Amino acid sequence: MENIYLFSGLGADRRVFANLDLTGFQVIYVDWLKPRPAEALESYVFRLAEHYQIPKQGANVLGVSFGGMCIAELAKYYDFKKTILISSAKTKDELPKLLGISKLLSLHKLLPDAATSSTSLKVLSWLFGAKSDEDKNLLQAILKDTDPDFQRWAVDKIVHWENTQTPANCLHIHGDKDHLLPIQYVDYSIRIKGGGHFMVWNKAAELSFPIRNFLL
Repeated sequence: MENIYLFSGLGADRRVFANLDLTGFQVIYVDWLKPRPAEALESYVFRLAEHYQIPKQGANVLGVSFGGMCIAELAKYYDFKKTILISSAKTKDELPKLLGISKLLSLHKLLPDAATSSTSLKVLSWLFGAKSDEDKNLLQAILKDTDPDFQRWAVDKIVHWENTQTPANCLHIHGDKDHLLPIQYVDYSIRIKGGGHFMVWNKAAELSFPIRNFLL
């Protein structure tokens, strides 16, 4: 049974993958480590890969949002077998421009309050595309458990991301209702109608077939 390494997003953890069908693969969740003071993204992703013993050749990797960006950084030095990005960006050119930076900075301010502030949760639910009560409850629970130091560090790395290299053998799935990373900036492989930034959770059944088809 082959391994697949799953990287979650900013303001998310392994719970977002609960509905994804990866039957036939040994799933290894790459949980975030605490960043060191002023640590560069490149240094951080190398440390993450070493911690989870990700082989430098032949690994299957899947990343959502910021997790996909971390995979794109690693792909410059690692020869992955299959790379899957969901609701993410492969290069800096796929990030939204000025309006997007403003959203990310606002996100940075909203995240720490999301667990207790109904206004912050409402805005974040819209940004992430969390529509049902189940979606919103999961998002709130995850945000409550997220390290605020990691949040601040990760937002800074996204805003200042400079990667220009696209990972090889990459399947990029993106939703056409993604409010954080609008689809018009993204060179995607598969477009998910009505998919938002949280679609790895609330549209998992629709995502599972193309992911398994790509892996097998």
